[in-house]
Amino acid sequence: MLLRYGVREIFHAADGQSAIRVLSEPRDPPIDCILCDWNMEPVDGLAVLRSIRMGDVDNTPRDLRFIMLTGTATERVVKAAMELDTTGYLVKPVSMDKLIRAIDNAFSKTISLKPKEAYRAQGIIGLPDAAAAPAKHVPPWVLMSRMREKSKAILARELEHIRQERDEALKRHPVLTRLIINEQRLDLDEIQAGKVLAEDTYTEHGTLLLAQGSALTESLLARLRTLEDITELPIRLLVGDFGE
Repeated sequence: MLLRYGVREIFHAADGQSAIRVLSEPRDPPIDCILCDWNMEPVDGLAVLRSIRMGDVDNTPRDLRFIMLTGTATERVVKAAMELDTTGYLVKPVSMDKLIRAIDNAFSKTISLKPKEAYRAQGIIGLPDAAAAPAKHVPPWVLMSRMREKSKAILARELEHIRQERDEALKRHPVLTRLIINEQRLDLDEIQAGKVLAEDTYTEHGTLLLAQGSALTESLLARLRTLEDITELPIRLLVGDFGE
C-alpha cells in the first residue's frame, strides 16, 4: 500500500529494538515518518515512541511523525500513545483509504513537544495478558483527553446525542438478550443500517454508551460518522444480526 501511495524508500524492522537501530543510522534524506506496531517484544511500539520523544535515538528528531498501529484499540494504549504525542493512530486491519488519511493528517499537523523529562516520567503500558479479565471496550473515538477544546466540546455534544438517541430507542424497543449471529468487525462505512452491535461500548469514564444488541439506525450511523470526522480516528464496530 505504501508503494502504491508513492513512498519511494521504505525501511523494515522486525521489532522495537531493530527499529531503533534502523533509525539510529545516518541517512540522507532522513526517515520522515514511522508506522509502528504496538504489540512487539522485547521492545514495544510505545517504548520506541517514548525513546524518540525523549531524544534518546541517534540521528532522529524528537518531533518525528509517528503513527501507531494496533489490533486492539484499548483505552489505556490510546491514552498512553496520546500522552507520548503520537501523530496518528491506526487500528488493524488497515485499509488503503485509512492509511492515506493517517499519513496525510500526520504531515499536516504541527507537533508541540513537551520537555524530555515529561516523556521520561510517562509510564509504559505492558503487553496484554492473555489470562487477564477482558477490559470494558472503550474505543479511541470516545476519548477526549488530548483533543483541542473546540473539538472536545463538539465530541461531547455528539456523544450526548448518541446517548439520547439510545435512550429513546430503548423506550420503543428494549434491548433483549438475543442470540447475535454473523458477527464481524467492520469499518463504519461498511455497516448497513439495521445491523446490531455485538459488544458493549463504554465512554472513557466507564459509562455504558451503546449496549450489545443496540440497533444501528441510519441516524445513529450518521452521528458515528461525525465522530469519526472530528477525532480523525477510524471507527470499527463488531456487528451482527439477531438469530431466530
